[in-house]
Amino acid sequence: MRTSADRSAELLEVFRLRSEQRLRKECTGEVATAHEAAPLGPHDDRTQRVLRALRSLPTAGKHIIFSEGPDGPWRVAKIVLSLPGNLLLTQLSFEDYEDAMRSIFTARVAELLQN
Repeated sequence: MRTSADRSAELLEVFRLRSEQRLRKECTGEVATAHEAAPLGPHDDRTQRVLRALRSLPTAGKHIIFSEGPDGPWRVAKIVLSLPGNLLLTQLSFEDYEDAMRSIFTARVAELLQN
């Protein structure tokens, strides 16, 4: 027998799928160009919406920036909940924080478009 919790879960999944579909449509070349030009902002409304949505994706599997010192270098890491420390460091390393931000943006968009 179907319960109200089952229906709520179905509606939440429909909302999630529609939100991801809308986000995929908003990940345009203009957004990528705007982020490439100024990773720290300020950003136009569309770019800010895309960034906010990418940042609010589930934590597991998310790409993040890991600092190896107070002023870098900056490494790209991925949150993997089954590993010790829940962190998998990649080989990508950057001397400039903004370059690391560009790499994270590209990785998150690629992962979004892949799903």
